[in-house]
Amino acid sequence: MSAQRILIYGAGGVGAFFGALLARAGRDVHFVARGTQLDAIRRDGLRVRSSLIGDLHVPRVQVYPRAADAPNIDLALVCVKTYQTDSILDDLAASVQESTIIVTLQNGVESDEVVAARFGWSRVLPAAVYVGATIDEPGVVAHEAPARISFGARPGFDPARLEIVREVLAATGQRIQISDDIQHERWRKLMWNASFNTVSAITMRSPADLLALPETRALVRRLMQEVVDVARAAGIGLVDRDVDDHISWTERAPGMRTSTMVDRSRGRTMEADALIGVIVRKGRERGVPTPASETMYALMKACE
Repeated sequence: MSAQRILIYGAGGVGAFFGALLARAGRDVHFVARGTQLDAIRRDGLRVRSSLIGDLHVPRVQVYPRAADAPNIDLALVCVKTYQTDSILDDLAASVQESTIIVTLQNGVESDEVVAARFGWSRVLPAAVYVGATIDEPGVVAHEAPARISFGARPGFDPARLEIVREVLAATGQRIQISDDIQHERWRKLMWNASFNTVSAITMRSPADLLALPETRALVRRLMQEVVDVARAAGIGLVDRDVDDHISWTERAPGMRTSTMVDRSRGRTMEADALIGVIVRKGRERGVPTPASETMYALMKACE
């Protein structure tokens, strides 16, 4: 895989941010976008507003409503919401070649399985992406927190190809890592998302606000602990200290908003199943009680 042609499937906060950086670096980047985002990018290009890396503008962007309209690609970054994954696979197949590598830059711990069921594990890399990036207005990304991507091979993927992907993504100028245990890292990220994203979306309060109130701070801890318990039952080695580490890190990022809180404020569908429903389901499968997660999942579904 030469990775000369890159497809960003989904030009939301994550896809638009990393795609704009790749385009700025001179990579051959193609985007799939929809609705007002597609119209704005076609008309004005992509803008990133950031106090961390500086503002940037990519005035000319190759963007399409479907991957079928794009040329064949070498590297695909799947950046759609998890509940959209099934619906894009037929279209994605139109531009995927036998040698194409597909990286899932999505929340949760299951979306890579959906993609691999269609394209095979020899072509799919699961990832954990960390970035405070949201769409402020069509065509404009607000970047609020440092960015990092970790990805790793699951059985069936040739590990010799990992460094190729790392080199391509390193053109963004952001921190890119190859993980020796990507499932552990994804579950560890899920701890944060299952707690802070869900409670912030229901209460419309920032993570800092949630930690400042003893009752919501305790709820966040309970939700994280349930993720630890379910992960251990699934053979993932999370530890109790991970809870304290997440809370300490969040206390050092007081201005952060969660993506799910932003989604709800703008009337978008929330990723309830990927963020918290997965804990309820896998807890039931393994006989692990998850009462706090069940409550938050029910509340999120009610909000939708």
